[in-house]
Amino acid sequence: MPDDSHLLAETFPQPAESSKSLGFKLISLDMSKMETRVAFEGKPEFTNPAGYIQGGYLSAMLDDTIGMLATMKTGTRAFPSTIDLHTTFLRPVRVGVIEVAARLRNIGRQVIFAEADLYDSRGKEAARARASLAINPMKAPAK
Repeated sequence: MPDDSHLLAETFPQPAESSKSLGFKLISLDMSKMETRVAFEGKPEFTNPAGYIQGGYLSAMLDDTIGMLATMKTGTRAFPSTIDLHTTFLRPVRVGVIEVAARLRNIGRQVIFAEADLYDSRGKEAARARASLAINPMKAPAK
């Protein structure tokens, strides 16, 4: 499997603060297959009263991985933004390393369709997501 990890730093010279707070760490990136795998830190401060990682954090991890992969595909010509994210939770997730495997399913002129699977620290699938991302033209940041 080709390793396109070096491309990440070219597209994202500085990681987003949200990615840093989730503990984003690239494991693999294969742009020929439009697939990636990312590790996150399931931190104690992300837990709900039952001691499991709160679902919003898991959804953010899924969205962060899908968004990164979609942006790697569009490059600097456009910025994809999530317009729909549907998450299905399969089991509770405990504190520890969490991995997300994402793939782009279809890339149109205006929308990208993607999906991702989230695995807990035992390697068990714990959540799935399907997403639609609008392809927005790149503009200068607002001042």
